Amino acid sequence: MGTSISFVSIFWRVLIIFSLSIFGAAARKAGWLKDEARESIANIIMNISLPALIFVSMTSDVGWERLVLGAAAPILGLGLVLLMMASAVLLAKLISVPEGRRGTFMVLCSVPNSSFIAFPVVLSVFGQEGLTYGVLYDVGVTIPLYTVVILALQNGTGAKGSWRALINPCLAAVLLAFLLNVADVSVPEVVMEPLRIMGNATTPLAMLTMGYLLAGLGVRKDAITLELGAVVLCKLVLYPLLAYLLMLPFNLDPLVRTVSVMVAAMPSMASTPVFVEKYGGDSDFAVTGVFVTTLLSIVTIPLMVGLLG
Repeated sequence: MGTSISFVSIFWRVLIIFSLSIFGAAARKAGWLKDEARESIANIIMNISLPALIFVSMTSDVGWERLVLGAAAPILGLGLVLLMMASAVLLAKLISVPEGRRGTFMVLCSVPNSSFIAFPVVLSVFGQEGLTYGVLYDVGVTIPLYTVVILALQNGTGAKGSWRALINPCLAAVLLAFLLNVADVSVPEVVMEPLRIMGNATTPLAMLTMGYLLAGLGVRKDAITLELGAVVLCKLVLYPLLAYLLMLPFNLDPLVRTVSVMVAAMPSMASTPVFVEKYGGDSDFAVTGVFVTTLLSIVTIPLMVGLLG
């Protein structure tokens, strides 16, 4: 892998995707997007566009041989999320993160921006085969994302966790796509194309929401805090380093290893503010965490991949 080429590809891809939040900020300033519309947009993302994106990612051009070769990727993705969540719980107590912010803090530290930034970045650098392994890694991320993470956000605000929230379209999309792959069933293009179009709407909708929330934050002197610094350190440095260390004992395919490090090095999940809006938490902290980690990741992603990949 040429480090300079990958740096340019990653830099521009992250910058372009992040720039979509400008439209959300502009919509708020112009009054085109009202505050009461946030919940509706969150529901569209969580229940329609994101499940479509997950399903298409897991069923398009993912053959059984690639699934077997990249079998370690989802295990790694699952293990890293759970490990980082446990570490974030301890760190939150150590630095005295407020109770109502702890769920948001854990999500920012433990869930990478897989679908929104990682997929297009991996595709641009490593091609279709690399994208396949990125999707497999994301399978491991998706399972705790729509189970443990939801409960963490609910409990982080003092609300009683509801197991009914775990039965959702995103988790259903993961399970259905996996079963179709195991059974070697091809989904007709007449079904895939509408899902593909709908899935492509996930990134602009999520970034529109983030830009809207960001525009409402204002410039505050207390924006840079110890908690935010801990999120940056955990997500952008410790996370890819742990991925590298966990893979050391195993003889994995080099491409699987490099793609896994790249996805692990992604910033905090772009839809964190959407999750917080829907399930509870600190919206301001969520938006700030996503903004700062995404901005810094323009530099840290190519550095981490170059050093560890």
